[in-house]
Amino acid sequence: MKPFLARRRPYLVAHRGGARLAPENTLASFDGAAALGADVIELDVRLTTDGEVVVFHDETTERITGTPGAVAGRSLAQLRALDAGFAFSPDGGRSFPWRGRGLAVPTLAEVLERYPGLLFNIEAKEAAPPLAQALARVIRSGGRVDDVCVGSFDDAQGERLRALLPEACHFLPELAATCHVMAARGLGDGGACPGGYDVADLPPRTEQGLVVVDAEVVRWFHARDMAVHVWTVDDEAEMRALVGLGVDGIMSDRPDVLKRVLGR
Repeated sequence: MKPFLARRRPYLVAHRGGARLAPENTLASFDGAAALGADVIELDVRLTTDGEVVVFHDETTERITGTPGAVAGRSLAQLRALDAGFAFSPDGGRSFPWRGRGLAVPTLAEVLERYPGLLFNIEAKEAAPPLAQALARVIRSGGRVDDVCVGSFDDAQGERLRALLPEACHFLPELAATCHVMAARGLGDGGACPGGYDVADLPPRTEQGLVVVDAEVVRWFHARDMAVHVWTVDDEAEMRALVGLGVDGIMSDRPDVLKRVLGR
C-alpha cells in the first residue's frame, strides 16, 4: 500500500480546498480546509510561460479573476497580479468578500511547503509533457512523494506521471477508469483495463444521470487493490449513502458538511 493510502478511511477530501466556502484553489480555501481537519486537499495545476507550476483549474482566468486570457499565456508574475478572490460569492452574487483583498494564485511549491501534515490529490490539467516533468520536480524537491496522489484525466499524461513518479500514489485517468467501470458492469473485458494505479477518482453519476458508483463498482476496485474516491459531493444524504457503500474518500466543496457526516 502506498503511504498516501495508509491513514484512516474514508478520507475527508476538500475539493479545491472547499470551493463553496472560500475562493477555490487558493491559500484561503486551503487554510480553511486545514483548520477543518481535512485529510486531503484536492487541487489542480497548470504551467506558466516561465515554467512555474501554479494551482489553477480553468484553462482561462476570466471565471475566477474577472480578467480574460489563458493561464498558459502568462508568466507567474502576470498571473499573480490577478485577483484570485474576485469572483467568489457565498450568497449567489450578492456579496464578494474576497474581492480586492490581494488573494493571489499560489504556486504548488508554496502550497506543499505551507501544509506539511496534509495529503494532496493533484490533477494535471494540461496533457503536455512539460507540465508532468515540472510537477514531478516540484513534488520531489519538496519531499512530498509519499503525500500525494497524482494524475490527469488525459490517459497519456497519467501514464507519463506514473513513469516520472513511480513511488507515488496515482489515480486512474478517464478512459482507464471508464474501462474498469464498464467491466464491473459486465460490459467489457476487465483484463484489458490498465493496471498499476492506486485510486479510482469517480463521479457518483454521469452527466446524463447514470449511476457510476455503487456497491458493485466499489467491490470491483477493492478486489484490485484500488481505493475509490468520489467527486464532487455536497449533499449530506448522498455523502451518507457513499459512506455506506464503503468508499475510501469523498471530495466535497463543503468539507464542513462532510466533517459532520463523518463524525469528526
